[in-house]
Amino acid sequence: MVKYLSSLLALALLKVPAACGFSAPSFAIKANSRKITSNDQILSSSTFSLKIRRPLLESRVALNAVTLPTAEPAYDKIREAALKTWYNVRHNAVWHWRLVFGSFFSSLFIFRQAIDQQLIGFWHYLLTSQALPALIFRTDSWEWCWAITCFSVYIHAFGLADRAVKNADQKGHTHQLKKYRLQDRYEADKFRRKNERKQKADGAVIETQSSEIPPVVQSKWHWKAYVSEFWVYALPLIIWDVVAPRRHGRIGGFAPPTTMGILGGITGGLLIYDILFFCGHFLMHKIPFLYRNVHAKHHISKEVRACDIVRLSIGEEVLEVGFSIIALNVLGVHPVARSIYNMVITFLLTELHCGFDFPWTPQNVVPFGLATGSRRHHYHHRIGKHYYQKFFFHVDRIFGLFQRDDGSLDGDSLKADTYIPPSWQKEDMQRGAS
Repeated sequence: MVKYLSSLLALALLKVPAACGFSAPSFAIKANSRKITSNDQILSSSTFSLKIRRPLLESRVALNAVTLPTAEPAYDKIREAALKTWYNVRHNAVWHWRLVFGSFFSSLFIFRQAIDQQLIGFWHYLLTSQALPALIFRTDSWEWCWAITCFSVYIHAFGLADRAVKNADQKGHTHQLKKYRLQDRYEADKFRRKNERKQKADGAVIETQSSEIPPVVQSKWHWKAYVSEFWVYALPLIIWDVVAPRRHGRIGGFAPPTTMGILGGITGGLLIYDILFFCGHFLMHKIPFLYRNVHAKHHISKEVRACDIVRLSIGEEVLEVGFSIIALNVLGVHPVARSIYNMVITFLLTELHCGFDFPWTPQNVVPFGLATGSRRHHYHHRIGKHYYQKFFFHVDRIFGLFQRDDGSLDGDSLKADTYIPPSWQKEDMQRGAS
């Protein structure tokens, strides 16, 4: 009986660790001056009678029937995640920018009390100083003039990037910014797919060279914005400011701003604006009368550039500005926060139409695909549907207003890791090495 129980114990020690994913301990059981090192030897030992081996066999079958989890140890998963994160931190440009922005906003939170103390003095300066910056801040035309200034800087900066890529193409070499340009990437992927279909038909191996990709024709610069949209936007505001001055009295009722109040006002204003715009934008696409008379002008160009952000009808300009004013007034956003909000929203609007996919843009830096960004909005202009939000993606995602990942040309154009010709990368490296 003792031998029987010891054999059962040996069998359990051999089976249970193996079922759990661990190696069984090395041990030996001595029976009749023989070393028995496995359960098979236990069962085949001539020293056991049939009455003893039969219960052992039944016990072995029962142990084999036990299914225990075979998940890899937790530390392996943690180690793999840590190595992947460390690799991204060292080599991934998007992660570099995430660290930059993460450090910036973390610093704002950590040092918010010290910043708030500085904001008290700054607010007093804006309200009482006779210096030119403070006088401009107190004028009724400050906010919209500041928004136009920001638009002008952002639009022309992206326009210079377009021009640099175009000039390089005309000279026969690849500019280092070309791999970020959405229209060029789209045409390159289209050319690659055409070669792959030809390869399947002919059985030949074809490598896509940058010199073979058809040249991209950039849409014309919207120069009429200087003589049409600008005055349509500015003239009514100038008249209103002259007839009904109001800002100087309003801003005096605000207490000094705080760091968290500014961040909250900007974030809340963008969220409310985005919801209002989604509703209006969706209706403009679904109601033919509204699309033809209000929104069609904005969709003249399928391959958008930064200047297309101001390609708006009078009705759409009123809606755009109105949604923003409503969002800020509902929240009672501080005048300082409103100024920063105008700087932020004009950048986001311009980036949405810039036609570039840089690693530092919100669509890449903000995780989990929460930001719409230029890739999705470029798709919206090219295809004419989906992605009705401007800055965020949660409402479009809820209602299924997005392109599925089906491996198509249009679907792949939305990916951050979309196809980029290797020759573009090689030319960049060669130019950097030289």
